[in-house]
Amino acid sequence: KGATGKKLAEGKDNAYLSYKLAKIITDAPITLNLDACVAHDFDPQPVFALFHDLEFRTLTKMLADSLEEKPADLTGDSDLPPTEAILVNSQKQLDELVKTLNKAKVISFDVETTGLDKLTAELVGVCLAVQPPKSYYIPVGHLAGEAQATSGQMSLFATEATLAPNQLPLKVVLDAIRPALTNPAIPKVAHNAKYDYMILERYGIEVAPISFDTMIAEWLTDPGTKFKGLKDLAAHRLGLQMTNIEVLIGKGKTQKTFAEVPIDEAVAYGAADADMTLRLVQPLRAELKEKGLEQLVDVEMALIHVLADMEKAGVAIDVPFFQEMSQKMAADLQALETKIYAIAEEPFNINSTQQMSDILFGKLGLPTAGLKKTSSGHYSTAANVLEDLKELDKTGIISALQEYRELGKLKGTYVDALPKMVNPRTGRIHTSFNQTGAITGRLASSDPNLQNIPVRSAAGQQIRRGFITSPGWQFLAADYSQVELRILAHISQDEALLDAFHHDQDIHRTTAAAVYSIPVEEVTFNQRRFAKAVNFGLIYGMGAFRLARDSELTLAESENYIKEYFERFPGIQRYLDETKAKAREQGYVETLLGRRRYFPVLKGSSNRQLIMRAEREAVNHPIQGTAADIIKLAMLELHKTLTADFRARLLLQVHDELLLEVPGEELADVQTLVVNTMSNAFKLDVPLKVEANTGSNWLELKS
Repeated sequence: KGATGKKLAEGKDNAYLSYKLAKIITDAPITLNLDACVAHDFDPQPVFALFHDLEFRTLTKMLADSLEEKPADLTGDSDLPPTEAILVNSQKQLDELVKTLNKAKVISFDVETTGLDKLTAELVGVCLAVQPPKSYYIPVGHLAGEAQATSGQMSLFATEATLAPNQLPLKVVLDAIRPALTNPAIPKVAHNAKYDYMILERYGIEVAPISFDTMIAEWLTDPGTKFKGLKDLAAHRLGLQMTNIEVLIGKGKTQKTFAEVPIDEAVAYGAADADMTLRLVQPLRAELKEKGLEQLVDVEMALIHVLADMEKAGVAIDVPFFQEMSQKMAADLQALETKIYAIAEEPFNINSTQQMSDILFGKLGLPTAGLKKTSSGHYSTAANVLEDLKELDKTGIISALQEYRELGKLKGTYVDALPKMVNPRTGRIHTSFNQTGAITGRLASSDPNLQNIPVRSAAGQQIRRGFITSPGWQFLAADYSQVELRILAHISQDEALLDAFHHDQDIHRTTAAAVYSIPVEEVTFNQRRFAKAVNFGLIYGMGAFRLARDSELTLAESENYIKEYFERFPGIQRYLDETKAKAREQGYVETLLGRRRYFPVLKGSSNRQLIMRAEREAVNHPIQGTAADIIKLAMLELHKTLTADFRARLLLQVHDELLLEVPGEELADVQTLVVNTMSNAFKLDVPLKVEANTGSNWLELKS
């Protein structure tokens, strides 16, 4: 009864669904030879590598646990000696290490910390390697046993009273290793270098130059790789089984920080991290060179410093504004809920897809023709289904449900969440940019994701209003205009498309005029809208069916429109056909800078749906991937100039747009610099056009 009873009633459908999903079918028609399942003697290393390849994570962990008595960097290849882990905890050892570092041709570095947050995690140990198999671990922040219970309250620099014995003073270690780690003549390598770089920078060591990141390198060899983690990568490329971090710190409620790991247990783990990273450099470099990816390597490695500075800068938000917006959204949601209940003539759990399905298709009798049922036997209420039903709904419930869903998502994902993510030390939000997060080469933003804030809805626009500048500063947003179509013109060499961009024409109006065989000035709003849908849609593999669905055209009209389109722009048709053929023949396609994307499904699958999807992605990759490459080149050049000559700083990259924060007195000069730099970042056969706007909040930049 009461609140508990209400929750049980509302969750009834989900409970029965969970019961159904959890039920084990015991009479399935399976032929099984139990004798063949008996485990026999086996060599653990190739089995471990196989389990890694097949992503059998539980079995991999079980096998790793069974091998725990062996060194942390166990190798199945007798030609590869295990890591020789060296603990550095005396002044003499540190002096010897410094001599080794200063003579090194390359230094592999890694840090062990108390957490994953680059702005708050505390340094526990430094791992360094210059020549396999030797690798060094310098403990600086391991806690004494009696201090571990209160490790959550540690300050940036733990006091001597809380530290475990046999560790050199933190300042002594940092001062000793700083010259080598900042020496521009000694290349540095790391795995996920941005994290380690940002940690050490907070402690006064700005590592430079970072010439190689093995995680990024693996991703460049194949952006679809499943082996971006160091442990997975070592197993995949070196046949080495490394200790999982959970073996040392546990997991779940009993998980501890690395500071609570005894030093004698941490040495082998930390040393192996630096050693394995160093061992991976040569094979990865060789493959990257073989594939002609040296230019991209230079771009991506240089970008590490840029992204680190952007993450460190962060962006300010107006917390009271978001709090007020949250209250208004709560009231709006309540009003929508009341409206939905009134139309349905009964209250129901709007967040229950089954109850919503019963109301829409049962009680209100909305048409179900062509709709698929879910595993629970109810008709789907997914977003695309509601959109298709919108025109058929005479009650207004579909529009109300769509608005309710959108408001609820925006409120939970941004309006309520963002104020909680403000860093108490900086007063700003610090997103993370993942270089290896997208297969196309685009950057991905997370914690929070600031690239996906909707801009078309009024509520989404208001969220952008809450992003503000520091007093006396202004936002400057600069974005590439129709960059993907300009890249398409360059790659396809379609004469009509090239001519339109050379004459700075409205490309969508020009396209419509060509297809409809009318003067440009006679093109209507709807004709331009259709042309825009086709221009951008073709890049993403849109066909006649999709065009008909997204427009007011019939299927026959859509087919004829696309036919006319390709007759007017034959170079685009040629590009589509040749790119699909190339993807089938060689198994991959490339951007203008050589960034590859592989499509094994085109060589080994007969599934028509998978093949068509791969062909759409193959057509898109050279265009979207090149756009990603171009804006990265612009970011590198901008960062170099801004750092040297201005206080202005890059804050965010949202695909084709850069957001900067600029002091008022620098605004005119920086705007000119940004537009010129972005326009000349890469030479195409058509001009790169950049549009810039300024304002005191993010929304103003779109007005």
